Amino acid sequence: MSNRPLSVSAALIFILLNALVWLAFGVIIAANAHPALPDQPILKGVMAFLSLATAGILLGVFILLGKHSQIAYFIALGLFVAISLLTIFDQFGLADLVILAINIVPIILLIKDRAWYLHVKPRAVGSN
Repeated sequence: MSNRPLSVSAALIFILLNALVWLAFGVIIAANAHPALPDQPILKGVMAFLSLATAGILLGVFILLGKHSQIAYFIALGLFVAISLLTIFDQFGLADLVILAINIVPIILLIKDRAWYLHVKPRAVGSN
């Protein structure tokens, strides 16, 4: 189980991509360059902070998942499920569909390779 499967590498790439998206979103909000946000500085500050915090958490999860951290596995799954649900229940457009795809793919890959992340030996076919 020391060799990293290709699907684990793909999941880590999607996690890093997601962190970069949140970082860019936080910087855009902090630079006051997002045209659709209300002109409330406190709201913009909170949104920028949460976006940058999400990017930081995802970066930490990215690093820890590469080291087989079980807690990072569950944090990643919970975070991606929460972000996906928030994306679905918000106003939904084309950009939201892209972000949803960037969130759903790692969920599927994390669940597929849970034995690698959790240090569990896969069960042999036909054994009880």
